[in-house]
Amino acid sequence: MALRDHEQQQLDEIEHELVRENPRLARRFAAFHPVRLSTLAAAAAGLLTLLATELVITVVGIGMGSPGPIVVGALLTALVPATLIRHFTCGWKQGNS
Repeated sequence: MALRDHEQQQLDEIEHELVRENPRLARRFAAFHPVRLSTLAAAAAGLLTLLATELVITVVGIGMGSPGPIVVGALLTALVPATLIRHFTCGWKQGNS
């Protein structure tokens, strides 16, 4: 849907004011590229598969009575999500500083 001339002029003025007041933020907006839905779906499917595999390793270890697979599965189940959360939250904070 096209904007009216007056609305487009207002948006242009807001953009110009943003660039003048906070050029770093304006550069970040200019560099922003949204992630495609198919990419998000593939990433979510991969993470769920990884989590299921980690849980299976843990359950098999429990069934076998073997501490090795139990420890490996438990560590992976805990560390992979924690590592991903840390990566994304710290990366976001560093980008904003």
